[in-house]
Amino acid sequence: MTNNNKSLEDLKAIRQMMEDSSKFLSLSGLSGVLAGIYALLGAGYTYFFIFDSGKHFYNEFMISLTGKPTHEFRISLLVVAAIVFLSATISTFILSKQKAQKAGTQFWSNTAKKILTEMGTVLFLGGVFCIILIFQGDLRLVASATLLFYGISLITIAKYTHHDIKYLGYAEAILGLFAGIYLSYGIIFWSIGFGLFHIIYGVVMYLKYERCGA
Repeated sequence: MTNNNKSLEDLKAIRQMMEDSSKFLSLSGLSGVLAGIYALLGAGYTYFFIFDSGKHFYNEFMISLTGKPTHEFRISLLVVAAIVFLSATISTFILSKQKAQKAGTQFWSNTAKKILTEMGTVLFLGGVFCIILIFQGDLRLVASATLLFYGISLITIAKYTHHDIKYLGYAEAILGLFAGIYLSYGIIFWSIGFGLFHIIYGVVMYLKYERCGA
């Protein structure tokens, strides 16, 4: 009986090793924290310096008081979004590569390529849709769309990395649905989803997989 139990444990260990070898486990928890900070900074800048720039003003319910958004206003939103996205992407790349090197694992693996392809496809489609919303003047739907598409992209790649990421994906997607219902509070939902949720997720991932050497 003891031998049978030992054999089962060995089989489970081998199966776990095979699953881990086919997954990308180098995602850095600290990069999630930084992404959350970048998002909060971007949301704060947008609210205080773009939505209330003197040229275009939104009230507390995210409703324009000065007519339709100008071309300059739209471009400003896209620039801030691009800066936040690029900053988060660069931080994730650098920190995750360092984590892979420290662990002695391959960073740019076939699994990493699959993650980039599948996540990139969903984010690209979501990004194009959000650009359409911005230029159509439907600004209050942008927060909902970004959260929803981002959540779907995380759920899609969960099979390639730590399963914990799917919970973040579900949280982002559900928050995106609420943002679509309560349109007047889009920037608050956006700050919670991309800011607070990322920071919490990053801290949990760091404590669970990095600080303890797991």
